[in-house]
Amino acid sequence: MSEEEVQKITAAFLSETQENPVNIILTAVLMGFTNSLWKVSGEGSGGITRAFGEDLWDLIKAGSVMLGEEKDTSTPEKALEFYAEYLGGYFNIADEISYNLGEDSLNVSIKGCKLHHFTDYLEAKDVPRSIGCPMALSLISLMEDVTGESYIIDELKSTDSNSEIVLRAL
Repeated sequence: MSEEEVQKITAAFLSETQENPVNIILTAVLMGFTNSLWKVSGEGSGGITRAFGEDLWDLIKAGSVMLGEEKDTSTPEKALEFYAEYLGGYFNIADEISYNLGEDSLNVSIKGCKLHHFTDYLEAKDVPRSIGCPMALSLISLMEDVTGESYIIDELKSTDSNSEIVLRAL
């Protein structure tokens, strides 16, 4: 992708209404940090961003308790229901988060993702979405936490702020 296209993605992100300008700075820091990790470590940066996903899932759970939104995460179904309601409803991260849980897979559809400029930017910089997508990374951790099994991103497609994430158990 050309530098001009990267600038368009960045400009689109910056032009969106932000309730708190600090969010723009924090997102830009995360964009630059993730891009730099990829430049320095390539595929090895996946381990770092995977740990980021674990921390993000832990913060989601802790934050829900602090906000009085604690939900049952004792089964994959209940944890996914909590995830979709909490991030989609309380934080309005996406217009819609739906999922289909299989025996050894999870298909998640995200419509109107408010974080897409972040992963669009990374992809424009030749960083795979799987390295930086906060939704996919936190979903891996959710499934590992709840099932005790290891999961990987099998597929991640994104177009116009709509994403399809497929996780598979190892």
